[in-house]
Amino acid sequence: MHVTLAHIGPRATAKDECDGLAGEYLRRCGGTLRCEMQAFRSEAALLGWLGRQQGRTEPVVQLLDGSGREISSEEFAAWLGKHRDEGVQHVVFAVGPADGWSDALRAEGKRRGWLLSLGRMTLAHSLARLVIAEQIYRACTILTGHPYHRK
Repeated sequence: MHVTLAHIGPRATAKDECDGLAGEYLRRCGGTLRCEMQAFRSEAALLGWLGRQQGRTEPVVQLLDGSGREISSEEFAAWLGKHRDEGVQHVVFAVGPADGWSDALRAEGKRRGWLLSLGRMTLAHSLARLVIAEQIYRACTILTGHPYHRK
């Protein structure tokens, strides 16, 4: 399964330590998932890219948004494992623009079950990418029985 961690905003620079750490977590997933990070200039650019993704299955999208559902690491791993086991080819986690997702996309995301929250606190975008990257790695370790995740 292919996982893309997308965000709306400028490409990260070498000075962005959070982005470097997020990339490291995604690299660690290599034996379990194929992961990448993508930056888009706008919400429309992200949606256009999603529309061009070809595959046997449509990408599963999760928009990170404070109004989304909150789940535990174990629930997140189970969700990711379920999609993997069902043959989903591509999962996209997306961090929105500085002002948040448009009302139209948020409403569509709510209707489709696309909204996921990292918690009620507002996070800097680079920090949100780091948190979701670590959770993707943690899910991989939970699914493979690696001792990284301890309760």
